[in-house]
Amino acid sequence: MAVLRPRQQMAIECALCARPLGSSGRVLGEVRHRGLPFRLWACATGCPAAEPAFTTSLDRPM
Repeated sequence: MAVLRPRQQMAIECALCARPLGSSGRVLGEVRHRGLPFRLWACATGCPAAEPAFTTSLDRPM
């Protein structure tokens, strides 16, 4: 959450590429930051981001 801009945190922009979402988008996932739940959103299709702006424990190999 610390690397995301406020507009990405508020689901105005894609959490991956920071493009405006408008009326379309898909749920990328839910996270907790300082005890508060946040739902992160990404472009509905064809997000141009090559790498995610954040990683989760699911992204790391075991």
